This record gives sequence, C-alpha cells and structure tokens, in this order.
Amino acid sequence: MISLSSMPVHIGTKKDNLNEQNKGKFMSDWKQNLHKTRYVMDAILLISFMLVSAPQATGIAVHEWGSLLFIIPFSIHLLLHWDWIKNSAKHLISNISARQRFNIIWDYAIYLMMLLAFVSGFLISISLFPALNIEIDIQDFWSKVHHDSATMLMPMLGIHLALNWNWIVKLSKSMSQKGD
Repeated sequence: MISLSSMPVHIGTKKDNLNEQNKGKFMSDWKQNLHKTRYVMDAILLISFMLVSAPQATGIAVHEWGSLLFIIPFSIHLLLHWDWIKNSAKHLISNISARQRFNIIWDYAIYLMMLLAFVSGFLISISLFPALNIEIDIQDFWSKVHHDSATMLMPMLGIHLALNWNWIVKLSKSMSQKGD
C-alpha cells in the first residue's frame, strides 16, 4: 500500500508558470480585442444611426431600408455589451453612485425609445412594406409616436455619449498609442 505522504508533490515548473503567463496574456489580449470590437461597432452604430435619422436628406426609401439594416449593428451592439446588460439590473439594487444608477436607467430608456422608433416606423412604412407586398393601414397615432420617439433619440444619444465619454477617450488613446 502506498501512503499519500510518499507520493511526489507536484511543484509548478517553469513550463507551468509560462502556461499560466500565456493564459493571462491571452485573456488580456482577448479582453483588449473585445474592447476594440465594441469601440468599432459602437462607431459604426452611431454613424449608421445618423444616416438613417435624416429621411429628408436620404429619402423615405433609403430611410426605411436603412432602418431595417440598422437592426444588424444595433443587435451586435447589444450582444457585445450583453455582460453589462445582464448585470445592470443587479447593480440597480446594489450600493452604486447616483451617476451609475442614472446611466443604467438612461441606457434602458434609450433602448425602449429605440424599440418604439423601430416598431412605429415599420407601422407607418410607405416604402418598405409595399415593396414586400404587405399592405398596412397607416394611422396618425403611429406617425406621431415615430416622429416623437425618433426626435428624442438624438439628444438621448448625446447624453449617452457624454456619460460614457471617459471610456471613449481612454480607449481612443489606448488604440492610438499601440498603433492599432
């Protein structure tokens, strides 16, 4: 019978230490790449939002089809920030600063306003649905909801950018220093 005390004890070797260091570097690189991906996708989201927010300049057809395509970067944005979304409700009931609490509530308000603009926009479509042979009865109520929610989104996003400005500046500096 072999006693446990006579078994060799495994002490970390240089190889084990290098593997741990490489694992740490990989996780650091992965997290940095995630931040860069979020940064680029957020920029694409902002630019595409600005493009679809000007039907007077682009025309209704481009506005409606562009809005349909806008769902793609919007969905990617939500997925890239899913960890924050998932944890934010828990943070609301925890001991956080008033600024953090406001930021969470504000982000939820933007999301709801964006959904309202999407849904109401589709309900008043004069180009997208007819092109798909879908007939709808456009109601003044939904036209007003779409106009008002879309009008509110621009200043709401401005405040959102202001609340997250430090992250934007920090990541911009980090990316420019590394030559990425």
